[in-house]
Amino acid sequence: MNGRPPAWIGIACLMTSIVLSALGQLGMKAGMLELHRATTLEPAVLWTVAGLACCGVSFLAWLAVLVRYRLSYAYPLLGLSYVLVYVGATQWPRLMEPGTPLRTVGTLLIVAGVVLVSLRDKPAKA
Repeated sequence: MNGRPPAWIGIACLMTSIVLSALGQLGMKAGMLELHRATTLEPAVLWTVAGLACCGVSFLAWLAVLVRYRLSYAYPLLGLSYVLVYVGATQWPRLMEPGTPLRTVGTLLIVAGVVLVSLRDKPAKA
């Protein structure tokens, strides 16, 4: 063993950061909606705290990503969290935000940009 962690750990940290960042945003939005329409604070606080916890763990995973990859490679991949938030916001019955053709095209452009960034170079080590 050469003392270096396996490559899959960096990928897992990156995916964890992306997914938890999106879940955090969706959770905080659900909490704020509950706060706006609820007579009790408990559901709003639960959703908001869950969202904040997801964001906090996402941040810790992101720190692990920064150790492993160049910022110019890893940071654009965070754009995938925008895609997940858009899909979650339009598909989750709790939020049911409207999806429009223009927003969908914009989201697909983000995906295209992420693909271009990831194909340009191999994920170089920091």
